[in-house]
Amino acid sequence: MKELREAFERALAEPGAIDAAIEVAQAFLAAHERHPVTMAYMGSLAGLKASAATLPWVKLGYANDAAALLDAAYERRHEIAGAATDGEPEGELVILLLRGIAYANFPPFLGRAEAARECLEQATRHFALCGIPAVYRTLAFSHLAGLHRHALDPEIKSQAS
Repeated sequence: MKELREAFERALAEPGAIDAAIEVAQAFLAAHERHPVTMAYMGSLAGLKASAATLPWVKLGYANDAAALLDAAYERRHEIAGAATDGEPEGELVILLLRGIAYANFPPFLGRAEAARECLEQATRHFALCGIPAVYRTLAFSHLAGLHRHALDPEIKSQAS
C-alpha cells in the first residue's frame, strides 16, 4: 500500500507519472481483488487521466471510469472500517477523501457535487482526520467550502446551469 500511495503522490505532482501509478494500483488489485482503498486510488487516478486528456469524449470516458471505481470503493468502505493498512490512516478516511476531492473537481454538469460534499463532510468528522498531513486536511476543507459556496450562491448556481 505504501508503494501505491507514493506512486499516487508522484502522479499528483507530475501528470506523466499517472500511467505508472495506475500500473502499481493494478498490480495491487491483482493480488488483493476488489480492495476498496486501492479501488479509490484507481478511481482518483482515472480522474487525473480525465483532467489530463484533451479530447472531450476521452475525458468523459475516464470520468465515467473514475466514478464507477470511486462509487464501488465508497460502497465497500465498511469492509475495511476499523483496520489500518500498512501504517496508512484509516482506510475509510482515504476513500472518503479520494472520492470527495475527485468529485469536487468534476465539472458541475456531471452532477457529482452532492456526493463530493457528503464524502468531505463525513471525512471532516472522521476520527483519523487529525492524523493525516495538514495539506490534505486543508485541501478537504477548501473543497468543502467551495462546494457549500456553490450550493448557497444563486448567481453561481445559475452560471453552472
